[in-house]
Amino acid sequence: AFFVLRVLRRIQSPRNRLLDAINSRDIVIHYQPIVALCSGKIVGAEALARWPQPDGSILAPDIFVPLAEQTGLISQLTQLVIEKVFEDMGNWLHLHEEQHISINLAPADLTSGDLPPLLGQLLNKWAVHPKQIALELTERGFADPKISAPAIAAFRRSGHSVYIDDFGTGYSSLSYLQDLDVDTLKIDKSFVDALEYKNVTPHIIEIAKSLKLAMVAEGIETAGQLEWLHRHGVQYGQGWYYSKALPKAEFIFWAENNLRLHST
Repeated sequence: AFFVLRVLRRIQSPRNRLLDAINSRDIVIHYQPIVALCSGKIVGAEALARWPQPDGSILAPDIFVPLAEQTGLISQLTQLVIEKVFEDMGNWLHLHEEQHISINLAPADLTSGDLPPLLGQLLNKWAVHPKQIALELTERGFADPKISAPAIAAFRRSGHSVYIDDFGTGYSSLSYLQDLDVDTLKIDKSFVDALEYKNVTPHIIEIAKSLKLAMVAEGIETAGQLEWLHRHGVQYGQGWYYSKALPKAEFIFWAENNLRLHST
């Protein structure tokens, strides 16, 4: 009975459920369009992992990514996400050289030597340019510049853009922004939500401008937010005002419609 109990606990532990999901490639990717605020034309998408459950529900990454980090599974999860992005979107990216997909990395991914060769192999296989795969890191990913700076520099030398995700929500140190060679700053949804009654967002925008970083605003939900952000010089955005994150087929349908609309 004790042995059976141990086996059942192992089978049902959250870590082993996630490991099984990774090994079975059960994680699916949804894609949220990123558009140019001046025109509404799509420029790419953010890849967002989803974990379908036996009861039909779907777990969002803010639940299972911390689990993966805490249990040492994050590198395996990131590799699966990268592989799935190319399986889903490799052909589409090859056909649309001006489009990109951004992929979220965890801090531990920077020290994993597996990602650069994996990316290189998949870029070659699908004939996709490195600039079409952007890499997103939260502020935690920049916590130790001795580790993060060389890794980010190597990704950029390979041709990838590097985004700072959720800027302003962590222990924000302006010094690391000056020290790191990144391309784009993403303005967190919490600052977009607070446009009307807080004055932090204009300062974030001015920081980005002074460092010559492009900006993507997350969580745009209203025309008023869109107009304010565009007026203040934010170039790109994503959010439910345009589209929620979509499964592969729905995303491609949405994107092709958007491109047709803006080609006329």
